[in-house]
Amino acid sequence: MDSILPSSSIVLGARDWLLASIVLAVVVMALAMWSYSVRSQLSGLRFVAMLLKSLAVICLAFCLLEPMQRSERPRAGANLMALVVDNSQSMTMRSPGQSRSRVDRLLGKLDTKSGWQSRLAQDFEMRRYAFDDRIRAVDDLETLGFDGQTSSLAAALETLQTRFGARPVAGAILFTDGLATDDLKILQTQGDYPFPIYPVVDGGEATLKDISLSSASFAVSSFELAPVTVETRLRAQGLAGEDIRVRLFDAEGNSLQDQEFACDSDTFEEKVRFQYQPAAAGLQFVTVRATLSREDRVDITSTSRVEATMANNLQRLAIDRGGGPFHILYVAGRANWEFKFIRRALEEDLEVDLVGLIRIAPKEPKFSFRDTKVDSTNPLMAGFSDDAETAEQYDEPVLKMFGAKLDDELDAKFPTTAEQLFRYDAIILDDVEAAFFTQQQQLLIREFVAMRGGGLMMLGGQESFLGGGYRDTPLGDVLPVYLRGSEDAVDKSQVARYRLSREGALEPWLRLRAEQSAESLRIQEMPDFLSWNVVTDSKPGAAVLAEITTASDKRPGLVTQRFGKGRSLALMVGDFWRWSMRRATPETDDLAQSWRQIARWLTNDVPRRFEVDITPPVAALGPHQITLTLRDESFKPLDNATISLNIVEPDGKHVAAAAAPDPQRLGVYVAEYWSQQDGGYMCDISAVTPDGQMLETRPIGWTAAPSAREFSRVETDTKLLEQLAKQSGGEVVALSDLESFAASLPTRKVPITEVRIEPLWHRPWLVLFAIGCLCAEWFLRRWKGLP
Repeated sequence: MDSILPSSSIVLGARDWLLASIVLAVVVMALAMWSYSVRSQLSGLRFVAMLLKSLAVICLAFCLLEPMQRSERPRAGANLMALVVDNSQSMTMRSPGQSRSRVDRLLGKLDTKSGWQSRLAQDFEMRRYAFDDRIRAVDDLETLGFDGQTSSLAAALETLQTRFGARPVAGAILFTDGLATDDLKILQTQGDYPFPIYPVVDGGEATLKDISLSSASFAVSSFELAPVTVETRLRAQGLAGEDIRVRLFDAEGNSLQDQEFACDSDTFEEKVRFQYQPAAAGLQFVTVRATLSREDRVDITSTSRVEATMANNLQRLAIDRGGGPFHILYVAGRANWEFKFIRRALEEDLEVDLVGLIRIAPKEPKFSFRDTKVDSTNPLMAGFSDDAETAEQYDEPVLKMFGAKLDDELDAKFPTTAEQLFRYDAIILDDVEAAFFTQQQQLLIREFVAMRGGGLMMLGGQESFLGGGYRDTPLGDVLPVYLRGSEDAVDKSQVARYRLSREGALEPWLRLRAEQSAESLRIQEMPDFLSWNVVTDSKPGAAVLAEITTASDKRPGLVTQRFGKGRSLALMVGDFWRWSMRRATPETDDLAQSWRQIARWLTNDVPRRFEVDITPPVAALGPHQITLTLRDESFKPLDNATISLNIVEPDGKHVAAAAAPDPQRLGVYVAEYWSQQDGGYMCDISAVTPDGQMLETRPIGWTAAPSAREFSRVETDTKLLEQLAKQSGGEVVALSDLESFAASLPTRKVPITEVRIEPLWHRPWLVLFAIGCLCAEWFLRRWKGLP
């Protein structure tokens, strides 16, 4: 793009006099040459005098042609010139020891009455803007506060282009450090700009020293001995030879862990990882802070005497380790030891509620011959119930329920509807035959796994797998193993050893020791098992996590697979409780820990009736999007619910908000919240169904750090500004050259110009030049005595 206007040109108003002027000039010049050369030899002094007279004649002959100057320049006030100033806090940055910040060096230039602005106002219509999170028109640039928390540079320029539209714009003079907090791809990938951009940079800025943390993330596991992992990226510039200490703080400001790094260059970068065990489950806030080791204090609000800013030294995270309570339904065909150990293990997990449904006695056929009066109640329950309709009958099994905490729990009966069964997150079947369930109940369990997304686990036993008649049943399809052949063909009197496979050793929910050597020793110390089930092979896509080995062969021992939205797990050992009986010390109960981790794995990622997802903003001060998914008792989308939020900001202020239904997705509600303060946000959610039922919810939280993103970088991004100027057809202007740049703008190409034609033939300087030449010639002749 050519940004310079065409140069001025000379046009002749009286072209008809061109020939006469040329003839006149030639004749007079010839006479002058003859006059000086005919009388004596043409010396240097005579030649100068002759040349002066000839120039005077040529100038007078040129006036006969009425010469005029044609020039093109911007039409006064027809073109817009935008002055755009970054009003963010990064403009106030300066290193300790420096007397002036970026703003201090700019203030004199931003004065509306400054010389360069007055010069531009003569030719352009001036528009002044300031931007931080948004762009706005201002009257005086020198009164800006420079307290914005973001630098939305891309959005500001895009808004300017939209606002000006097709209006004639000569350009935009941009005062910024280039540290944009929004999406820079908009700037870097944009093609032709509608007007040139002239970024102003201060070449005299000193190198800033700074430490920053970015890209903080965490990983949470539900399993014991699996700590929370916190990761962040540490960057340091201008601090070669210094030591940096990074600390992890809890919500109360107590230091949990710390690490130290030695900067070996002025552009140091390192990944920092912490692993720690939270003191309690649920939502909690942690903070990662980096400082110079010589300035380190166990105080989260400490300051620095070396760094340009401390706003980018903190990263806050909201860690939620919980999500319960999770409800598990345990169904057993007989009272056994396994339930005792499972129940005792899960009592230590406050996030898991175990409900046991155990068959005390099988159904008993009733025989009557000529009885005058026959009691239909099962003799085992005789005397325990006055209600003959609710007591177990002769042809019904006697069931007992343990640990029922859910509302409207059925009296010792397996659920027969989706509303009753889907309130659970997982089901454990232990030594219970397939005939225990009706065909409808088996299909309901299948739907529980495939559609509801629940977890199903079957334990080994006499009435499990092949022995329970699960072949060619809906539940047999859900299991991850094939039920073929016959158990009678296998010698089950052999003892079995339980060993993790290579794939199972990599699963955190199966590991009970932090170190591999200790884990291998634990596996070796497991006892032999006497009760185990025979399966031929696992299904395609299933994972064999453990094997049972006998003297004659090796078979799958623990197998899992995905089934629809849920998962299924098959444990072929029927006397797993023996493991606890062989523990080394009373305090070391590996079986209890294993059951807790298996329960968490079964319920992990199981859909809940109420789910919340928090999406962080794309821009620094954009809204957090809170997406809530509601389902009814059958786990179908729940519409027309009332969702209210009570948000507690970092300063303790309570703010009420509401979630609106998503028009595109059934059962989904969306709320947006602009988190404009640094710190952690707590949110309590109330969800009421259309029939007035209050859904079970839990507190959620998130963190925001708009200032940290504003100060994620400290050095002026000259490369970005140069790219922006090149793409738009502008140029980077040094702050010291602003006056000369403003003087050159009227000569640059602009949308609207005007042509000016000014006569030269009656200009005083032209006449004075001719008279001056004649006078100089006369003076030489008189001075040297020439004729």
